[in-house]
Amino acid sequence: MKEFTGAGASPGIAAAPVNIIGHERPKVSSPDDPTSALAEATAAVAAELTELGSKASKRGQGEAAGVLEAQSLMAQDPMIVDTVMENLEAGASFDDALNQTSDHLTEMFRAIPDPYLAARADDVGEVIDRICWRLSGEPMPNAVSLTEPAILCARLLTAAETALLDPDLVAGFATEEGGPTSHVSIIARSMGVPAVVGVAGLMDGAESGLNAVLDGSTGEVVFDPDEDTVAEFRGRARREEQARLSMQKYRGVEVSFGDQPMAVSANVGNASDVERAVAQGADGIGLMRTEFLYMDRLEPPTEDEQVEIYVGALSSFHHTVTIRTFDIGGDKPAKFMNMEAEENPFLGIRGVRTYGAYPKLLRTQMRALLRASVHGKLAIMVPMIATPAEASEVKAILEELVVELADEGHEVGSYEYGVMIEVPSAALLAEQMAPIVDFFSIGTNDLTQYTMAADRMNTALEHLHDPLHPAVLSLCRMTAEVGQRHGKSVSVCGLAAADPLAASLFAEMGIDKLSVAAPSVNLIKSTVAELNVDEVRSAAVELRAAGDVEEIRRSTLNTLLDS
Repeated sequence: MKEFTGAGASPGIAAAPVNIIGHERPKVSSPDDPTSALAEATAAVAAELTELGSKASKRGQGEAAGVLEAQSLMAQDPMIVDTVMENLEAGASFDDALNQTSDHLTEMFRAIPDPYLAARADDVGEVIDRICWRLSGEPMPNAVSLTEPAILCARLLTAAETALLDPDLVAGFATEEGGPTSHVSIIARSMGVPAVVGVAGLMDGAESGLNAVLDGSTGEVVFDPDEDTVAEFRGRARREEQARLSMQKYRGVEVSFGDQPMAVSANVGNASDVERAVAQGADGIGLMRTEFLYMDRLEPPTEDEQVEIYVGALSSFHHTVTIRTFDIGGDKPAKFMNMEAEENPFLGIRGVRTYGAYPKLLRTQMRALLRASVHGKLAIMVPMIATPAEASEVKAILEELVVELADEGHEVGSYEYGVMIEVPSAALLAEQMAPIVDFFSIGTNDLTQYTMAADRMNTALEHLHDPLHPAVLSLCRMTAEVGQRHGKSVSVCGLAAADPLAASLFAEMGIDKLSVAAPSVNLIKSTVAELNVDEVRSAAVELRAAGDVEEIRRSTLNTLLDS
């Protein structure tokens, strides 16, 4: 029996024989006209990826279609051809120029602190692989051909391979590379297939035909499991199925913690995410990230373009839709912003701190939001607020734009104004900010990073990244108490909201909204609805004196949730 551990990327239990997937990039001969050859190959690859994306979309695999369409656009980016040509001019052979381009661009993406953008390094490598196969004149090998259920093991699976798989024959995925935001993770979740990624040494233990089990939540992968291990994983599978059936009865149902209503809304990052949130019966949107409108563009989106996107989200729900103003700059700059690189971008110019330098960008977005407000219940949320003065300054701009739009003859609906609590100073000054805002939303990902002074991209500090650390929970409780005193809603939109243990603690604090990825909506609804209020409150009081995360994770409350 060989045991490995990686990162859980898509929940579920799998038990099946192993099927190993291998990859090789072909050697490419130098063409007579490299420029024309590259242009022809990139156009063909772009068309091929678009076709694959269309097929995935018709099968209902929206996430796979989105990844493939993004790769199609990447294949058309002049950056690839320009870099290959630069390498050729520097004296490299055509084959070496392609390999150097792949290495350079993937390293460039991996160096980006933002985890989502860093994961796009895999996409660059895949696109250039496909270009190489096209240039070689050889047919790209069909790496995956299944006739019976299997757990696929690979160094890395490509988006195209993953998207073309039959979910009925893929029991699970396990890869050496990739993270929870990589394409294989995104597509695996959309297919409902368990997946574990980032498994060091995986391919040293994997053998085709060998029986295996994996847990897509815990990140465990076991080859040639003994009878006890198989029995344990089967037990987990039964419990997960029971929990899944229990969750379905909460789809579209509003829940409460005792007599305290608790909205469970969705985090979304694009139009496809909005559709998934609707399908899961989410109580609106608790965080709509708007960065997707700005990234990978040479010009910012127009006001009318943004209005259309925001109206689409607002009109999809009768609940509140919370839209965050752009959180770009520093660690995830847009191409058109021309911002200088910073030594420590997480402590630099990002979120609200960019607005002074780009006032037109902010005003355009806010005008679009206000124009869209007549189509639903809008809440406007500002990221990276550190002081009450920042909250007041942005609010004043909003109020000025309401008058400006009215003067132009535009109708403006009602809206709420709120700020994110992701900087410790914001939590400590929540009392002073409460009169300025209508709501607070706690972003536990950044709040944990800044409270613990631990870069969340630094795996060596992983032990400090848990949002259930007593210091982080204290700041959350402080914010919740301020909200209750002033009658202001307080939500949590970080990853912790999807953790049943954390969700229970947040409910006990008086937080009245949790926003999670769409697939977790009904898990958290069922968790909140089925809590024993008295037992949770009693256990939570004991935990206020906890000194470390382990004590909280081992607590009576966690035992109650497992029972």
